[in-house]
Amino acid sequence: MLASGPSRCVNCLLLACAIASLALAASCGYAGSGPPQDPPADPNVVSLNPQDWKILYGAGTPSNPSADPEGAWAFEFPTGGGSVNYVQVPFQATMALHMVTITFKVESNAAQYTVLDPGDHLPATFHIFFEQKGDNLSSADGRWWADEGGYNLGSRDGQVEVISVPLTSDQWSNVYGKQDPQAFSAALANVGWFGVTFGGQDFWGHGVGVASGSAKFIMINYVVD
Repeated sequence: MLASGPSRCVNCLLLACAIASLALAASCGYAGSGPPQDPPADPNVVSLNPQDWKILYGAGTPSNPSADPEGAWAFEFPTGGGSVNYVQVPFQATMALHMVTITFKVESNAAQYTVLDPGDHLPATFHIFFEQKGDNLSSADGRWWADEGGYNLGSRDGQVEVISVPLTSDQWSNVYGKQDPQAFSAALANVGWFGVTFGGQDFWGHGVGVASGSAKFIMINYVVD
């Protein structure tokens, strides 16, 4: 588990676009509008269909992960200066939510992970997060990260890992790394997406790539109940 950083994803899209402007030309179009508002197939259920998950704002990645025999889906970390930033799925809640549990595995072969933001630092990470419906990526309370819902890439690669985080305000912080019980409750009541983001120790959604070797993220299960 990881301690809270000073921030999460401040000006995430603008910074990502500046770092990798050519590769991110299409992704920068989301700035000011947020992710596509695709409704989920079923309420209160996180779909594990890879086509329902979106890989957003990165470079050198497909639009969706692919089915994988070791889990529900997977993707390869990009090389050559590319990055994976956000991987998320639409979600609709019609009942009170209490817990997020993710089961995953990272397979790597001599992977040297990199963080895309020059102001960030290794080790590279991913973190559980959720996003409000209609978020335009500019509100401090539009996205929330689990403070103890993270993993340092390379630390236990090759093992199946399980992380569970209560959906209570003391466990989550907003874009600026701040806890706010009222804002958290409002965001959770209007949740539109769950997923994971990739970054470094300070900016949790600014992107991760591989400088050498290879690595694959495998999602085995993602449950919100």
